[in-house]
Amino acid sequence: MAPRVLIGTSGWSYDHWRGIFYPPELERKGWLAFYARVFPTVEINSSFYRLPFENMVLSWYQHTPESFVFAAKFSRQATHVQRLRDCQEIVQRWLERVRLLEKKLGVVLVQLPPGLHKDVPLLEQFLRLFPEGTQVAVEFRHSSWECDEVYQMLRTLGVAHCTISYPRYPTNWTVTAPFAYVRLHGVTQAYDYCYSTEELRELARQIRHLLREVERVFVYFNNDTSGYAPDNARQLQTILAMESEMAGN
Repeated sequence: MAPRVLIGTSGWSYDHWRGIFYPPELERKGWLAFYARVFPTVEINSSFYRLPFENMVLSWYQHTPESFVFAAKFSRQATHVQRLRDCQEIVQRWLERVRLLEKKLGVVLVQLPPGLHKDVPLLEQFLRLFPEGTQVAVEFRHSSWECDEVYQMLRTLGVAHCTISYPRYPTNWTVTAPFAYVRLHGVTQAYDYCYSTEELRELARQIRHLLREVERVFVYFNNDTSGYAPDNARQLQTILAMESEMAGN
């Protein structure tokens, strides 16, 4: 049975993780296979900055188990440069490439820029470019999007509202799809913040609550700067596993 909670990190190919997460003697080409023995999922962050090469995507597929799940961050060319306008060709080309992951492709993450304020018709038109059956999550960075009008549109399309932990942005656990998507950047400082045990226990509590409403929860730690992400991800895995074991006794 597939796990209902998938926990991983945003990206895996960080030089500063050598000696923190990856063994110092392990060559870079072995990092993803090592990562996949620890975590069941990863969020591809590089696909936001550039279209990955075909041989790169095929290598990701080949170096992970059959049950492994990738989330892929959608192109910033569409979200940050063209700001969701005239994106049909970008969506088609990008999807053709990441679909080389086949059944291992779980979710497409669309991150909107902070300067893009609420425009429901624009976002809906953009989201309808993704073919039916594509699991899409949207991460907002401006509070104007956090309203019932937007949530209802997302529910109509089956698109997930991405819950984020981010400085000066309220954490919002609104559910709009059969799955939930959570990104953890940091509380008081983005990308270089280590979540405390108490904060991770609270996250575990929120995840258990989400499981009453959704089929699956994807969780990605993006606090990678000092190598906190893999450590926090493993801690959260352990907390949820221990609580599940205790509940079963």
